[in-house]
Amino acid sequence: MPKNASSEQEIRLLKRQLAALRREAEALRKKQTTATSVQPKNNAGNDNKQPPPVISSENKQLQQKLQASEKQLAAANSKREEANHYLDAAAKKMSEQALRITTLINELQQRSEEKTQAEQQLAEAKRQGAELSAKLQQAAAKTAEQEKQLADANTKRDEVTSQLTAATKQAADQAAHIAALEAKLKQSGEEKAQMEQQLAAAKRAPTAEEKGASKANSPAFSLAADKSELARVNYAWGVWFAAKVQLESEMLKDIGQQFKPQAFLQGLQDKFAGSLQMPNADLEKVLSTLNKQVDDARQREITRNKKQGQQLLADAAKLKGAVRADNGVVYLVEKRGPGAAIGDSDVIRFKVDEKVSSGQVLAQNEVNTARVSELPMVMRAGVKKLVVGGRVKIYVPTELAYGEEGIPGAVPPGVTSVMTLEVLGIEK
Repeated sequence: MPKNASSEQEIRLLKRQLAALRREAEALRKKQTTATSVQPKNNAGNDNKQPPPVISSENKQLQQKLQASEKQLAAANSKREEANHYLDAAAKKMSEQALRITTLINELQQRSEEKTQAEQQLAEAKRQGAELSAKLQQAAAKTAEQEKQLADANTKRDEVTSQLTAATKQAADQAAHIAALEAKLKQSGEEKAQMEQQLAAAKRAPTAEEKGASKANSPAFSLAADKSELARVNYAWGVWFAAKVQLESEMLKDIGQQFKPQAFLQGLQDKFAGSLQMPNADLEKVLSTLNKQVDDARQREITRNKKQGQQLLADAAKLKGAVRADNGVVYLVEKRGPGAAIGDSDVIRFKVDEKVSSGQVLAQNEVNTARVSELPMVMRAGVKKLVVGGRVKIYVPTELAYGEEGIPGAVPPGVTSVMTLEVLGIEK
C-alpha cells in the first residue's frame, strides 16, 4: 500500500479513537455529577458550613479513569496534530510530485514531438538518400556510357590517325609520282622541241639572213653568261612553271578552248611590264566566265568518273573470292603465293600496276621496296592476305584514292584506282 494512503487510514483511526475517548470522558463526567448530587445533606445547624464531600472509591476510580482518558485524549490530539502535520507535508510532497509529473509529462510530450520531428527528418533524409543513390547510379551508368564512347572515340581516332598516316604516305608517294610525271613530261617536251629543231635544220641550211635573225632571236638571258646559283634557281623555277602551265592548259581543252602560247606569253610579259592590253574589268569578266566553265566541266567529269568508279567497285565485289572491307575497298586475291609468310616488320620487294576507272594507266611493272608497316593502309591490308609470290588486285574508292580533285594533268578527278600488287620477295 502507498505511504500516503496508510497515513490517511491511520489518521481516520485516530479520529475514531479520539471520538470514542471523548464520549467515554463525557460519560464519566455525567457519572461523577450524579454521584455528587445523591450524597445526604448535613445538619440544619451546619447549613452555612458544609463539610468537604466524601469521595467514594468508585468516584476515585472514575476520576482516575477520566484523567487517563484525558491523557489519552491529549496524546490522541498530539498524534492528530502530528498526523495533520505529516499529512500537510505529504500533501505538499504530493503537490510537488504532481508538479514534477506535469513537468515530466510536458517534457515527454516535447520529446515525443521532437522524436516525431526527428523521425520525419530521418524519413526525409532517407528519401533524399534514395534519390541521391538513384542519381549516383544514373551518373555511374552515364559515366560508363561516356567511358565507352570515349574508348570508341579513341579507337576511331587511332583508325583515323592510321588512315591519315597512310594517306600522308600515299600523298608523298603521289607527289613523287607527280614529280616523276612532270620530269617525264618536261623531258618529252624538251626532246620534242629538240627533234623539231633538228628536223628543221636537216630540211634546210640557214641563209645569212636567217643566221642574223637567229642571232637576233637568241635568248635575252643565258646561263652561260650568268653562272650564279641564283640564276640557276630562277631558271629552274621558270622551267617548272612552264611545265605546270602545260599541265594546267589541259583544262582549256576540257571546256572546248585552245591554248595559244603566244597570247599567254604576251599576257605574262604585259603583267610584269605593267602595260595590260585589257581593262581590269574585262579581265575579271573573262576569268570569271573561264572559272565557271572550268568548274562546270570539272564537276561533270567528277560525276562521270565517280559513277564509273562505283559501278567498277560493285562489279568487282561480285567476283568470286572478292572481299569488300568496311571502308569500301575491294580485295581480290588472284594468287596467295607459295612462299614464306609476311610480317609487319618485313621489308618486301613488290611490283605494282595501276590504272584508274577512266582507263588511264598510271604505273606498269613498277618495282619498289618498302617495309610492310610503312605501306599505305590499303596496300598493307592487301599484302597481309598474301605470302611471298602472291598477287592481289585492290579496288580503291575515290575518297581513299586520289579524291575528287585528282592530280591536275596527271590523274583525273573522282576516279577509282585499281592496283595489282605482287610480292616478289623479302629483303634480308
